Amino acid sequence: MALISRLTRLFRADAHAVLDRLEEPDILLRQAVREMENEVERNSQALKALDLDYQHAHARATELETSIAGISSELDLCFEAGNEKLIRMLLRRRLEGERLLAHLGQRLGRLQGEKNDRGRNLDEQRQQLESMRQKAAAFEVESATAHRDTTVWGQPDLNIADSDVDLALLREQQQRKAS
Repeated sequence: MALISRLTRLFRADAHAVLDRLEEPDILLRQAVREMENEVERNSQALKALDLDYQHAHARATELETSIAGISSELDLCFEAGNEKLIRMLLRRRLEGERLLAHLGQRLGRLQGEKNDRGRNLDEQRQQLESMRQKAAAFEVESATAHRDTTVWGQPDLNIADSDVDLALLREQQQRKAS
C-alpha cells in the first residue's frame, strides 16, 4: 500500500509540474490584475449605490422633521379651537412621523457604518491592486531581461579568443619595433 500511495503522489507531483510549465506566469498575473480591477470597480459601484441610498434616507428624514414641525404648529391651532377629533388625528400623524423618523435614524446609522466599512475595504483593495500592478510591472521587466538574448547590444563581450591575443601580440611587437 505504501508503494502505491508513493507512486500516486509521484504521478500527481509530475502532473502538477507539467501544468506549472504549461501555465504562463505573465498571462496569469495580468489576468489576476484584471480580476482585481473588476472587483475594485464592482465595490466602488456598490459604495456609490450605498451612498445614494444614504442620501435618499437622509432627505426623507429631513422631510419628516419638517412635516413634524408643521404638525406641531397645526396642533397649536387645533388646541386653540378646541377640536379634539382633529387633535387626535394630528397626534396620530405626529407619532407615526416620529416612529418613522426613529426608524430612519437607525437606518442612517447602519448605512453610515456600512459606508465606512466598504470605504475602508475599497481603500485596502485599491492599495493591494496598486501593489499587484507594481509587482506585475517588475515581473514583466524581469521576464523581459530573462528572455533577452545574451548578446545584447551595449553589453561588452568579455570572452577573449586566441586570435584576439595573437593580434594584440603582433600589434605590441610592431609598436616596440617602431619605438
